Amino acid sequence: MAIAWGAGIFPDDLASDFAAEIARSEGIDIVCRALDRAEQVRGHLLYESAVYALIAAEVLAALGGRPTAALPRELEEWVAGQSGQAIPRALWSTSRLAIERVKEDSEIAELWARSSELDRWIAKVDDLLDRLTQAGTSPA
Repeated sequence: MAIAWGAGIFPDDLASDFAAEIARSEGIDIVCRALDRAEQVRGHLLYESAVYALIAAEVLAALGGRPTAALPRELEEWVAGQSGQAIPRALWSTSRLAIERVKEDSEIAELWARSSELDRWIAKVDDLLDRLTQAGTSPA
């Protein structure tokens, strides 16, 4: 069995599984829970929580009109189906805090630190943070 892994946010088996779970869900509760968990958990952020936060933040950025070109089709369709969904204002700051935490103190960041692709991964995470900031400050 091949395991997916690549520099970026989506090329990961766990990320693909969580993206599919979001695509099957109703509303943004699943996105909120993943971001809340990553921001609130004490200590070092484990791999699963970090991956879930990254995917949830990508979905949130897309909901805010700032999607990545790498957004899987199933999530594009899900986002399109959520038009008019109210996004809690506090979720924007929660998402940025969660992703900063993923970048600075997580198991996935440690794994990328041992990789020759660290700079590429950091660039993807920084791009996500920029898009979250833009989406969170855009008029509704």
